[in-house]
Amino acid sequence: MDRDSMDGAVKVPSKEHGTALDAAGSPLYQRIAQTLQAEIEAGMFAVGSMLPTESELCARFDVSRHTIRDALRVLGELGMVSRRRGSGTLIAAGAPTTRYVQAMRSLEELTQYAHDTQYEIQRLERVAITADVALLIPAPVDSTWMRLEGIRWRPHSAEPICATAVFVHLRFAEHLHDVASAEGPVYDLIERRSGERIAEVVQEISAEPLPRFAARALGLRTGAPSLRFVRRYIDDSGSTMLTSMNWHPAEHFVYRMRLKRDG
Repeated sequence: MDRDSMDGAVKVPSKEHGTALDAAGSPLYQRIAQTLQAEIEAGMFAVGSMLPTESELCARFDVSRHTIRDALRVLGELGMVSRRRGSGTLIAAGAPTTRYVQAMRSLEELTQYAHDTQYEIQRLERVAITADVALLIPAPVDSTWMRLEGIRWRPHSAEPICATAVFVHLRFAEHLHDVASAEGPVYDLIERRSGERIAEVVQEISAEPLPRFAARALGLRTGAPSLRFVRRYIDDSGSTMLTSMNWHPAEHFVYRMRLKRDG
């Protein structure tokens, strides 16, 4: 990221609708958050001081108040700012904290999470599904699937977010030959190359001890507490195309959900 200036890269007319994108197709709020993060880390805004007001930031980046609020939300999730209604935005830390906050409400936000983080694939192999994994995918015991192992990282952070194992149906094996170097999330790669469509994602969250591979990848002891996210990517017929399993260190992770009344 160019820390000298990103203003020119993110300016667009202020009458955007929905999630505004920059010239590269990335959400503007994310690029603005990265710019402000770099400026805070460089000391342009001291810890304990206030960020410019929303109106000032809207004028600077030539975007809507909604986009600025989304950018400030990202900084808040990094632990770098604290926002209070009527009091402005306080600089709380000069760098992201080690606690990772995840919040998702739609397939689009899940896709954006995958684009905003990096999945480092360390292993790809064919495996026979064991009984414990068969229930999670779900798949018949001893059926053959492709298995990817790796670590997910947040940009500009030395702390891994989670250890991840992805089980991909064998019919997609031919599409994984360059998966370690391909851009974008694994499920997006499979959709694009196979022409098959993911209709829905079913997510389950549970408290689980770290398995050996995840503990080794995260530099923790086997059996340490973690939050395990299992996501099943399902096609229009109701069959599982792939399933991801993500282990987050319990002390470094927060999952946030916002609920609103209908009507």
